[in-house]
This record gives sequence, structure tokens and C-alpha cells, in this order.
Amino acid sequence: MNQRFLWRTLAVCLLACTLSVTSCRKDTMDDMPEPSGCDTANVSYSAVIAPIIQEHCYEGCHNGSSPASGFSLETYAGVKAKVTEGRLYGAVSQQPGFVAMPQGQGLIPSCQISQIKAWIDAGAPDN
Repeated sequence: MNQRFLWRTLAVCLLACTLSVTSCRKDTMDDMPEPSGCDTANVSYSAVIAPIIQEHCYEGCHNGSSPASGFSLETYAGVKAKVTEGRLYGAVSQQPGFVAMPQGQGLIPSCQISQIKAWIDAGAPDN
């Protein structure tokens, strides 16, 4: 076989592989539509956000006397601090540049992420 033909074939294959890899991307919650049947209009800290945090963040991590990474999410003040730092939503929606939470697990349900986002967008009130 002609060596020039082999090099062209190799170049085409490399180009095809490069294009297929670079066209892939991880979808973030900001790219996804809000799930149907998900109430984001009536989100309060005590009724919605605290139970989500308790379900997904307490499991031996961000509670107790020695919480992971040195911070607890057992109180409104602890949660609000992470909102103020801009870290809560980025972590739970597993956006690039944030440590994905819950660590070592997939995304929490999309409705719960949408509810956290709605609560934060409303100013993260202590209600």
C-alpha cells in the first residue's frame, strides 16, 4: 500500500477522533429544563431546603462534632454561609470548578437542585 495513503488515512482518523471527543460535554443543571411537577414557587428553608440538606449532606459528612471539611450544614447559618460563598449550588449541581456533592455520588434529584436554585435566587431566606 502507498505510504502517503496510510498517512492520509491516519490523519483523517485522528481528526475524526478529535472532533468526536471535543463535541462531548457534561450537561449541567443550568442546561436542563426544570422537571415537570417540581414546585419551585413555594420553596422555604425549613420545609424544603433543610430536608434536602439533611438527606444528602449529613450522611457522616457535614454534621456532628467533626464535620467534613470543617463546616456543618446542620443550621441555617451554615447553609447560608455556603450560599454566600457561592459554593452550595455549584457543588450540588456538580458544575465544573466545584467539588461535586454529594461526594462520590451522582447528582441529587433534579427537582431538588431546581428547588435549591430557586431558594438561592430568592435571596436564601430563613423561612
